[in-house]
Amino acid sequence: MRLAKPRLDIGLFTNHIAPQKAFWGGTVGLRFDHELTLREGWVQHRYDAHGSVMKVNHYVEPLAPLPATGYLEAVVASEGAAERALADPDGNRVRVVPPGTRGVTRLGIVVGTPDPARLMRFYCEAMEFERVAERVARCGDTLLFVEDGTGGSETETFIGPGWRYLTVQIFDADESCAAIVARGGRLAQAPVNFRDVARYGFVKDPDGNWIEISARTSLTGILPGAKPD
Repeated sequence: MRLAKPRLDIGLFTNHIAPQKAFWGGTVGLRFDHELTLREGWVQHRYDAHGSVMKVNHYVEPLAPLPATGYLEAVVASEGAAERALADPDGNRVRVVPPGTRGVTRLGIVVGTPDPARLMRFYCEAMEFERVAERVARCGDTLLFVEDGTGGSETETFIGPGWRYLTVQIFDADESCAAIVARGGRLAQAPVNFRDVARYGFVKDPDGNWIEISARTSLTGILPGAKPD
């Protein structure tokens, strides 16, 4: 894929934003960038993780008790930090590491699956990430670590507690979603426009984990729905 930003973002949902803000801004030490109101009762708090966005989605209504996704842990590189295994106020796993730990210079994401070989094929073939080790894929400068685990579950929505989705920033959401499906992925949500901010859709990996395919105007310079040159 032609990336509009050479790294992944990761999103979680919470009903309890105050302790989450204290955790991400204080304990982890990420810079708060801005809030984005997605709709009434849903505000995304965006934290800068060295160019990746930690999307902390505050949902006012109680979140449906969906099963956990396969996304197990966010690994955040921090200059001068000692390695620390943390959990946010909702119990989501976060690891702060010195830059270079396991090759992570900015952000790493750990995903569990009952079939690592199948998941690696998906990310390296359908998503066109770079294979850098038997169970490690790279998207830009974000590393994806594939580990043995129970994996994700099939859900009709990505809105639920905990780590919920990855975001890949590209130039054309429609073209990229269609290409991923042609290479073996599954379309979870056809691309739509979000005001003048972005055009985005979702695909799913073989375990049912959601991946947002986003063409964000601030990155592409292209208004949602318009075609790049």
